Amino acid sequence: MRVRWLILVSLLLVATTVTARPDWPYQTGFQDPLLHVHPELNYAQHPEWLDAWERGRLGPGEFLGAFGSTATDELLIDTRWTLNPELTSGGLRFRNDIVWQEQRHLPTERLDIWLGLEQHVWRGFAVMAQGTLAEAKETIDVRLGGLWASEDRTRYVQLLYVAEDIVRDEKDDLEPQTVQASEGIDWLLRLAHGDWSLFSQGHWTTGFARKYQDPRASPELLRHEKTANSLEFRARWQPAPRAQLELSWRQVEDDEMRLFRGSESHFDYWYSGWYRVFGARGLLPLDDRWRLRGELNLVDRRADAWGWGTFVYHRDETLPGLWAEWGFGGQHWLELGYLATFYRWHEDGEAEVTGYADKLELAVVLGFLNGAGLKVSISHEPSLDQFGGGSVRMFSRF
Repeated sequence: MRVRWLILVSLLLVATTVTARPDWPYQTGFQDPLLHVHPELNYAQHPEWLDAWERGRLGPGEFLGAFGSTATDELLIDTRWTLNPELTSGGLRFRNDIVWQEQRHLPTERLDIWLGLEQHVWRGFAVMAQGTLAEAKETIDVRLGGLWASEDRTRYVQLLYVAEDIVRDEKDDLEPQTVQASEGIDWLLRLAHGDWSLFSQGHWTTGFARKYQDPRASPELLRHEKTANSLEFRARWQPAPRAQLELSWRQVEDDEMRLFRGSESHFDYWYSGWYRVFGARGLLPLDDRWRLRGELNLVDRRADAWGWGTFVYHRDETLPGLWAEWGFGGQHWLELGYLATFYRWHEDGEAEVTGYADKLELAVVLGFLNGAGLKVSISHEPSLDQFGGGSVRMFSRF
């Protein structure tokens, strides 16, 4: 009889343990050959739209967004809004910046809704302050600093100090004690001379560290540390109106540690990972209607976890793409593209995997007033012999 009771209690404990497992976003899609094809090629923004977005980043207002299918039940979302209207003749502006990113290949999702003001000070110099006032109280961030912008605001340098979760200890029901506040910088830059331009943006902080001393308020979590940083650079040469060459570098880094109490401590884990992409893309006009667009991306990805969910992962990938564009109606065009990946990944304890996968993409792009555009695409996966999904991409000025 005692043996039966012991077995029953053990089963209940195991069931409780399974249901209490922490969120684990760190191995999503690792074995998917198209994991990086979607964000880097299939649903990436057109180079001309990226250039237009960068030029108008501090202008009256813009929207740039991509929505695409990455799995049966998942969408890729990468959208950005900016709204910077003048409020007074004295140089006071409303500054609203929104970033919404849910991308299957990255573990950290992002929704930043920055609201604030910019005040002109002298010549092209101004000061500004923003807060994420539309979020939950415990996740309110602030940033403040200065900027310089040319008269038409197409060239600019903006540098802001960032403090994240500034009232977390007072507003979080789990009653944490912050032992390291998350502080850092956000920057935004566009410089241009003649046919050349340089763009950069980034978010780089120390990350937070919190401990949870009261087991009544936080019965499971004992300590939590996390850092999520990103940066990107783009250099562009535009020798003719429909021609350009662009080189880019993007890097994303994530680190996290969670420690739990008592019997939950077997879920303790430490994670560290980074994702780096070097890209080259070009536009080559053939005549008034036809144009070729080519891209090449080199991906280097590493991710490691210790404790619960231990793994060591490394992935190298080469992603080429070639599109033919045919213009019609003055500002519309059709695209037919062939994109591929040559991948190699290895996870400790498993054999190295190498392979090749490709996609065909057909898209129609409709142009509207003031440079706005709508792009709708569908794709097919020849090597996997299946439908490859679809996407909607948009660019608009306000």
